[in-house]
This record gives sequence, structure tokens and C-alpha cells, in this order.
Amino acid sequence: MTSDSAPSRPRTFPSAPPRHPPARNHRAPRAAVRRGRLATAAWGIALHVALAALFAGPLAVEDGLAYLVPAALAVLAPRTFGRAGPRRPAAGWPRPIDAGGGLALVRVAERVDHRGARLPRIVQLACESAGWYVFTVAGSPDLRVASVEGPDLPGWLAATLGAAAAMAGTLLLSRRELPAQAARHRRRGMSVLATAPLAGALAVRAAQHHHAVLLAAWTGVSLLMLLVAILTLVRGQYSWQLPERVHHVDLTDVLAPRHRFSLIVPAREEPILGRTLTQILAGDYPADLLELVVMVSHDEVDRPTRRIAEQIAARHPNVRVIAPEGSRRSKPLSLEDARRHCTGDIVGIVDAESLIAGGLLTYVNTLAQRQADVGIFQGGVQLMNVRAPAREARQPRPAGVGRLRAALRRWDTGTSWWRARNCLEYYIWFMSRLRFQARARFIPLGGNTVFIRRSVLERLGGWDVACLTEDCDLGVRASVAGIRTTVFYHPDLTTREETPESLTKLVVQRTRWMMGFMQVLFKGDWRLLPGARQRLMAAEMLAMPFFQAMAGLLLPVSAVLTLFLAAPTGLVIVFWLPLAASVMTVFSEQAAFREFADAYDLAVGRWDSVRLILSAPFYQLALSIAAVRATARLLRGRLEWEKTSHSGAHHGAGAAAGRFGLEAAS
Repeated sequence: MTSDSAPSRPRTFPSAPPRHPPARNHRAPRAAVRRGRLATAAWGIALHVALAALFAGPLAVEDGLAYLVPAALAVLAPRTFGRAGPRRPAAGWPRPIDAGGGLALVRVAERVDHRGARLPRIVQLACESAGWYVFTVAGSPDLRVASVEGPDLPGWLAATLGAAAAMAGTLLLSRRELPAQAARHRRRGMSVLATAPLAGALAVRAAQHHHAVLLAAWTGVSLLMLLVAILTLVRGQYSWQLPERVHHVDLTDVLAPRHRFSLIVPAREEPILGRTLTQILAGDYPADLLELVVMVSHDEVDRPTRRIAEQIAARHPNVRVIAPEGSRRSKPLSLEDARRHCTGDIVGIVDAESLIAGGLLTYVNTLAQRQADVGIFQGGVQLMNVRAPAREARQPRPAGVGRLRAALRRWDTGTSWWRARNCLEYYIWFMSRLRFQARARFIPLGGNTVFIRRSVLERLGGWDVACLTEDCDLGVRASVAGIRTTVFYHPDLTTREETPESLTKLVVQRTRWMMGFMQVLFKGDWRLLPGARQRLMAAEMLAMPFFQAMAGLLLPVSAVLTLFLAAPTGLVIVFWLPLAASVMTVFSEQAAFREFADAYDLAVGRWDSVRLILSAPFYQLALSIAAVRATARLLRGRLEWEKTSHSGAHHGAGAAAGRFGLEAAS
């Protein structure tokens, strides 16, 4: 539609339109695609043959086993071996919303699904099994499942035929669509039957050479654990590698308040909620630029917490209490419900037991004004109670309770060895590790003291209410969308929290976190990350619960094998390398522990350092138990939320706690 005053535009026509427009050659793109697929297939076959020749030649592995090593790698990394289809655009990711506000977001057209048209693992394994059958019949009699006469071709030629057969089966099945669930089940069942002879042959050969198989398996496990230990050590020391990384916060140069904050405070059976809300409201940020959205439950269990929140809301107009109905409540569900009630341009999350610093919001406001291209600001969270409460440590044995039971109870609730290590773990994580992850453009966000521009939160679609670690999931999706994150840590800006009440509660808490990491791993959004380095880092980080579970299960096995297994000296050294890297990590943590104690004016002595060193293997064992428990619960489908209770032990920790120690509101 044009206005009456607008001049009319003359219509223009081509002077000499062609009578017959040039016909489009539809065969050219198809031929190019076909040539690309053939080139990829040829590359996969050549890589398979080269690796098989490497293992059979310089490494002196039997021909049949030498062929199986690259075949197994092809199942694990099908794209590297040309077994996956072409990359395809990611469906609906990220959400195509205008990138206003100075934020540079990755568009839908620029993001591809790096998974490709990949077959299910069991189907891919069946294709590789078919290739192995061709290989054994053609030229390798050492693993034949039956007395079949073959032409006994040279090893490289037999490997080429086998790899070509596996590639042909993969490409053929990748082009077929199986929309029906029953058809997919039938294909997987046939794949299992096709793989069974290979599994039987490998089992027989493993039984015949069990000693060599055990040595090879344990060498691989040791090297994997060594890699994880080295990565943990290097990434944990990121902030201390350069002086400017240590002193990265300037508290003197702040800007006037401009941004409006909406702080979500999810609470469930929190008797210390009054302290948290009172302390937030006593900060230096203007009340007209701050709103608190307190999420409680509308049931009898949460009535005392709801009463505390309503009493504070009656005295402060910028406090809103939301009590949705429903028997099933969790933190991600509360956050998603609260998102609809937030009106500020920056949304923050504060746990109900937290003590936030007075100048925190002013500093985040300054960062938000100066870093317009950053969408998420992650602050530091620090556990403070390095020792058990005196009432727990000195509590007498109750009448009728045996000595063993009393000792176990005191070990669970009244000891300090695990609390100090838990506090140190938080210090290294927020001071160094998260800053490294932000620089690497893959960061699993923390669930507390994280501030997100509301426009970014809307682009990401909010929180996943079905995920047990909604913070990690949101960070992964933000990394995929190309949203930058700034992580800052300073003792005067950290949010103070307490350790779980007991060692058992710590295991329960870590179980929930590890289950959430596994959920995010299986969800697969991390596969949409743009760089291969980012995807490898994401896979390693999200699969860490499996590594910890494996470490816990293999720890006693490692001690037995190292002492009693007959192995060459070089392999024995390899077995001990993960322990050496772990010892280096433990001793490097001593410097971080002293820095942590000095930063918060904590009175720690030599015994605390000795206890920190001696407790390292026991703490890792506790984490391994949590990882095993998380894996078992996830396999059983038990995804209910296990809450961590709090008592406010961090309110009196540290000599500088006076400015945080506010009395509970009545």
C-alpha cells in the first residue's frame, strides 16, 4: 500500500526478454554431491586400511584384531571414517528472534547439526561386522568363525574389501527411511543377530589370551585416567598462570545504576529465607531498580517458608511472592514459573540460603553497561564452613546408641575433612575453572549468582524443567547459540553458602548433579557446538560422572593389578601415571587453599593442610560413590528431585562475616 502523496514509480520491463530461459541443469548438483560422497567413502576406506596396516605391521597385532581396531573407531566416530551422512541444518536452533540490544547471536542458517545422518550404534556395528566377515573370508584365517576356505589375499587388499563392504552397508542403510517404530526394532534385532558371531569369536579369543587382553584393557584405562587428571590439573590452574588473571576485578570504577534487576529466589522448606531476603534488600542498589520474585510452594509442607516470605513482602513493595499449586516442585520448575513474572531487563538467580555481597548488583550493572555484547554474567559462589559445627563435633553419644553407630554418625556429620575439601573445590571451580570454560566458549553455568539478560533468556526458551541441572543445560544452549559469558570472582563479591549438613547429604547432592550432567549429555545439544574442540570438551565434561564412576569401581582393582599383575616395566609405569598426576593436583591445591583462607580471613593451620592432603582419596571415593549411584538411578528412571537442606552454618564463617550476619526476619 502506498500513500496518496507518494509519487508513483514507473513500471520497468526488460528491453528484450528471452523467449526461452536457460534450462537449469539439475544433474550438476546431484553429480557434485555424488562425487563428494564417493570421495568421503574413499577417504574412510583408505583410513581404515592404513590403521589396520599400522597395527598389523609395526605394532605386530594379529591381522584379524588389527582390522577390528579401526572398525571399532568407525563405530565410535563414524564421521571421521566417512560412515555418517552429510551435515544438515539444525532444526529450529537457535530460535530466530531479533538480535537487538547489541548481542551478536548465531543465526539459524549458520548453525549445522554435526551429528549428520548417522545410523544407530548397533546398526553401525552390524555393518562393521559384515565388513569383518568379508575380511576374514578374503584373507585372514586367524579369527574365522567357521572353516571357510578363502582366497588368502594380501592383508591390505582383504582390509580394503572389508572396509568397502562396511562402507557400502552403511551408505545403503543411511538412504533408507524407517518411520515405523516396528521397522526400526526389526532392523536393530537383525543387527544384533549379525553381530553375534563376531562377539562369540572375540570372546573365544579373549579367553585364549586373557592375560594380554587384561594388560591392553588396563593400559587403555590408565591412559584415559591420566588424560583426565592432566586436563583437570591444567584447567584448574588457569587463573594462576598469568598475574592479570588473578587481579581481574576493579571495585573502584563502577557506573551509576541503570539496569533493572529481577532476582528469582526459589525456596522450599527454607527456615533461613528471612535472612537471605533481608540481606538482599539491605544492599546498596536502588529499590526502584530491584524486584525479588520469591518462589514458594502452595502446600502445608512449605507453609512456614511461605509465611516468612509474605511477611517480608508486606513491608517491601518490590518483593513478590509466587506460590504455584501442584504437588511436584523442583528448582527448574520454580525458575521457569518465575520467569513469566520477571519485569527487569536482567534476571538473576539467588538460592534461598545464600548471602550475596552488598556491591554485587552494582558491579553486575557496571559489567552490563560496559560489555554490551555479553549476555550472561556469572558471579562467584563460595562455601565458607571449612569445619564442622561445634555442636556436631562435641555432641555426646545418645543413650541406647552403640559405639560403632555413634562413630559412623560422627564421621558423617561431625567431621571436617570433607568440608574443607568441598570449600576448596568451590574456590578452584569459580576462581579458575569456570573462567577457563568461558574463554573456551563452552560453559556449564552455575545455579546461583548468575545474571542473564532477559532478552537472552527469552531467546533460549527459559529453563528445561525436566533437567536436574537446569543451570548446566542453559549454559550449554547458550554456548551453542554463541552467547558470550563473563565470569568474575572476588572475595568482596562472592555469594556465601554452606556445605551440606553431612557427608551423606553431599553424596545425595552430587548424585543429582551428576544425573543432570548425564541428562544434558544424552540430550545432545552440545553436538551443535560450532568447533570440534568445543564438542570434545563438552563430551569430556558432561561424561565426567562416568569417569568418576569408573574410577571408583576400578580403584581397588588398580591396586591389586599394579601389585600382582605380571607386566613389563613400561606398562607398570603407565599404571602409576594417573596416581602421579593426582598427587601433583593435590599438592598444587595447597597454594589455592592458603590463598582461599587469606582471602576470607579464615584461621587455618598446618593440621588443616595435612588433613586436606590425607582426605583427597577418600573425597574422590565419595564422589565415585555418588557417580555410581547417579548412573544406577538414571538407568532405573528415578529422576525425582532430591533436596539439599540447609541450617545457615555459613552465616558466622570468616572474620569478615559481620557485614553479612543479619538476623532472621520474623
